[in-house]
Amino acid sequence: MIFLLPALTGLLLIASFPRADQGYLAWIAFIPLSAFLFRIHSAKKAFSGGFILGFLQYFVLLIWIPAVLSHYGGLSRILAWLAYTLLITLLACYPAAACGVAKHIGNRRGKAFILLFPGIWILFEYAQSFSPFGGLPWLLAGYSQSRYLGIIQIADLTGVYGISFLLVWTGAACWWLIESKGRGLRAYIPAIAAVLLIAGCLVYGEISLRKWWDAAPRFRAAMLQGNISFDDPGPVLRDKFLNGYIRMADHLKPFSTDLLVLPESPSPVFFESDADYRKLVEHLAERFPLGMVFNNISSREAGGEQRYFNSAYFLDRNGTLTGVYDKIHLVPFGEYIPLGRLFSFVEVISKDVGGFDPGMEYRVVRIGNRPANAVICFEAVFPDFVRRFVRQGSELIINLTNDGWYGNSAAPYQHLAIARFRAVENRRYMLRATNSGISAFIEPSGRIEASTGLFREAVCAGRFNFIASTTLYTRYGDVFVFLCAIISCGLVLAAGPRGFILRKRSA
Repeated sequence: MIFLLPALTGLLLIASFPRADQGYLAWIAFIPLSAFLFRIHSAKKAFSGGFILGFLQYFVLLIWIPAVLSHYGGLSRILAWLAYTLLITLLACYPAAACGVAKHIGNRRGKAFILLFPGIWILFEYAQSFSPFGGLPWLLAGYSQSRYLGIIQIADLTGVYGISFLLVWTGAACWWLIESKGRGLRAYIPAIAAVLLIAGCLVYGEISLRKWWDAAPRFRAAMLQGNISFDDPGPVLRDKFLNGYIRMADHLKPFSTDLLVLPESPSPVFFESDADYRKLVEHLAERFPLGMVFNNISSREAGGEQRYFNSAYFLDRNGTLTGVYDKIHLVPFGEYIPLGRLFSFVEVISKDVGGFDPGMEYRVVRIGNRPANAVICFEAVFPDFVRRFVRQGSELIINLTNDGWYGNSAAPYQHLAIARFRAVENRRYMLRATNSGISAFIEPSGRIEASTGLFREAVCAGRFNFIASTTLYTRYGDVFVFLCAIISCGLVLAAGPRGFILRKRSA
């Protein structure tokens, strides 16, 4: 029965994310898990409880993956579900390891050291940015708060990890107070700290929101959501790609748009090699004072082989190519096959080419003499990755993505929630152009100015600005995570071999 506690945490976290999107539940979600860690005696049991939590949470929230692997990746349903189960098993090891490490420290240094659990938790969240298969930090606890703008403003200091820390700390502090039965000042200190931290976040959030809501964006952009699918018959796909965007652009009011953005989508023709398509796109860019940004496949020969890149192209108001960004962080099994020999039976989901090569440069390109950058699809999931472009001078983030793979699932809503944090962390406008929805104008506060629905042709129009100032997070990155690591290690060492008094009580 004790393992029902981490399972309850998993269920509460499931309800905290889109589509259910009941983010307030995340504030109590970690109370059952903290109770579990306090009551058990074995680090192995702690690992098992964390694994149950993680497996349940990821299994439900990522349930759209098997259909993608089966429909687009060429796997049978059985193999798709086996691959999905393997992925969920790997992801569940991160919360499991956080619980196991916290309990191990508690056993050696006293139960009070379980209050280090929030710091340990975000260290393992951070680790998800690197593995498995290059990282999948998709459902970090802090993302559950994307709708609560007053709370998430601290992301420009700590990144999303600061919000995750606050949620876990609140849960641990509540249970510490319950377990201590309110006896003595020591029982109240963690709860008082939680109240002060939350109050500080809300005050900081209010100040930040007033600052960014008073901003008056100068420029206007339109993002064309073409709703192009690989499932479309060939002639339909080609017509949507070649003529559909032109028809949509023709409906824009004259002089109402400074910049045009087209999303990542299936590409039946290549900009570099198809002269007619290139001329069509160049003429389209000439309609807009700041030109246009669009997605296409680029290629070049290297080592006697033709290599292909998923790229963002920038054209100025004269239709002249001003820069190309080649996607760096590719989607495993979507754009390339990791450990190719082991997974040789899997096809890449992208059917444009047999597989992409990664780009090598964090490129910033000028739009109307102001620096901007593009991140393509999955890249918006990685906080430090996006930060690097802004640190190099980018004043506008453009996210080109195709969420059509996910179908009518929670994934497009989850992806949008994640993207909102990149705007707050770096205090940049984000123009998020998607092929099938949800396209959105995201303000530096994380507020969505305008958005579209799913699986329909639509024009998403809104205002934006170029912003030159930089945040603490932009300048120094994940220093909050590193501070948590240093403080956690320092407190463990400072306690000495005798540990806390509570260790004697629990002996």
